[in-house]
Amino acid sequence: MPNRIKSILLVVLQFVFILLLLSGSPLKNIPALSYTFIIFSILLVFWAIATMKKSKLRILPEPSPHATLITNGPYRFIRHPMYTAILMGSVGLLIHQFTLLRLSILIALAIVLVIKLTWEERMLLQKFEAYGDYMRRSKRLLPFIF
Repeated sequence: MPNRIKSILLVVLQFVFILLLLSGSPLKNIPALSYTFIIFSILLVFWAIATMKKSKLRILPEPSPHATLITNGPYRFIRHPMYTAILMGSVGLLIHQFTLLRLSILIALAIVLVIKLTWEERMLLQKFEAYGDYMRRSKRLLPFIF
């Protein structure tokens, strides 16, 4: 499969699963634990975007031709804070309205994101000489864990 098609397919699947989780979450009677996950995910997104200002935000996993390697802010601890934020917010939605179907959607989303970040990391290793060192001193999605 050509690289561009693979990237677009991963992004489309990501958004389909996110929309499926959002569609089953009425915005009333949301438990505090759900709010906690959702609020922290939103804060992490804003922190990542504010840190990324010197690079260009992209939805597709291919790095921008003018991208710079960012290793500060949330990127100091995790290489993919945006994906972490998506998963945290999705866990909040799942807690709010738990069903086995929604759990399977969250698992499918997590699989797509891991495939996407693995693909992205291959390209980042090619683009940035220092990316290998950065990988050794940071985690993929969860600080100090994974």
